[in-house]
Amino acid sequence: MSDYSWMGVLFILLLLPTPFTAMGAVQEVRVTVPESVEIMVLWKGEEVGNSFTLTATVEPGREYTWPGGPQGLQIKDLSNVPIDLYIKAEGDLQGPETIPIQNLKYANYGTNLPQTPLTTTYTPVRKNWTAKVERNAVVPVDIYLTIPPFTAPGEYRVRIYHLAIKSPA
Repeated sequence: MSDYSWMGVLFILLLLPTPFTAMGAVQEVRVTVPESVEIMVLWKGEEVGNSFTLTATVEPGREYTWPGGPQGLQIKDLSNVPIDLYIKAEGDLQGPETIPIQNLKYANYGTNLPQTPLTTTYTPVRKNWTAKVERNAVVPVDIYLTIPPFTAPGEYRVRIYHLAIKSPA
């Protein structure tokens, strides 16, 4: 009996109307991608959101440099629209004493931006940034810190924020 069970399957298939007639049909699909403004701060290769804490053990009268790149600070543009990028610090560097925020400078941002003192208000660092390919989506940020003479040595820290907004049309 099992030798003829295939005949039952064949009989059922013959009774069904042609089930695959819709296979050649074309269906139009429309997708709307919403605008997205997003950045990622990378500090020493780690994704840290939109901010990071710079911590440095310093000595008086010295200058310190953190070159931008995989071992330093980078900003990654994940937006699908042109953006304006801003930077600010939460305040002065805090440690055994206080180091004025103006002694901390940033530069580069993939545009050879010159050394510029940080402030506690958002300051534009890159306008109309459009990253159409991966290699243009990540830019280095150089950091420079000058320690005034007679400053108490020790560990100092400050939180640095970045903000992106859609560039005006």
